Amino acid sequence: MTFYTLAGSLSWQDLYRLGRLPLGGVAVCVSVSVTFNLWLFWHSDPDAFFKSMVCSVFLPTLLAGPLFVVISLKLHQAAELNRELRYAATHDGLTAILNRSAFTQIVADRLDEIDRAEGGRGALLLVDADFFKLINDRWGHAAGDVALRQIAALLVEVTRAGDVLGRLGGEEFGIFLPGAGLLSAEATAERLRAVVAAAEITTPNGEPILLTVSVGGVFFRNAISYETLFQRADRQLYQAKANGRNRVEIEEYRPVGIAELRLPRA
Repeated sequence: MTFYTLAGSLSWQDLYRLGRLPLGGVAVCVSVSVTFNLWLFWHSDPDAFFKSMVCSVFLPTLLAGPLFVVISLKLHQAAELNRELRYAATHDGLTAILNRSAFTQIVADRLDEIDRAEGGRGALLLVDADFFKLINDRWGHAAGDVALRQIAALLVEVTRAGDVLGRLGGEEFGIFLPGAGLLSAEATAERLRAVVAAAEITTPNGEPILLTVSVGGVFFRNAISYETLFQRADRQLYQAKANGRNRVEIEEYRPVGIAELRLPRA
């Protein structure tokens, strides 16, 4: 990105934030210059003193102003690049939702918060596209990509702002519903299943694609590890597949012994 391209892409808010460094830097330089010239030319004749004051303001502004502007723009560019890198490291490039590692970490952190609060509830849903390999085999991977993006968009549509969404790999997605009750989790899963089945999805050539998903989930109260949560949700997803696909299977997690309870981290 060139200097002029970067400068031209800035909003008024960006310009305001970036302008503080050049203005502050020039003000400091002018203050130092004026102070030095006051000390140096204090006993000079008025004409020399006036010229020294003019130079003490003009030269720092002329030299330091553009320098601080360039520095400010470069810092902004570096911050934007870092933001893009963080986004790329945590989001799936195809669907623009969280990738598996970021999803796992965020859900584990949320479970930590529930653990420390000694109370709370929520649910984990695993979503898998039915017969997805047939879509790739019949219409190609471009059609499969269209289907995956559509599923991701519908995930966003049926969930709340505070829910955590991620693509876990291939055609599998995850939804973490913090604070959701069992009935709410079931309703979210069923709503997703229904909207995917009703969605009008077409290949890049305009052919319709019949797409459905199976959903497996687990509702929990209080402490539980991510590993246990995922394993149980995966078991329910397998059950949904075995029972005919295009369906929802959710269980309530009830620990049967202290070994299954999640111990606080040191």
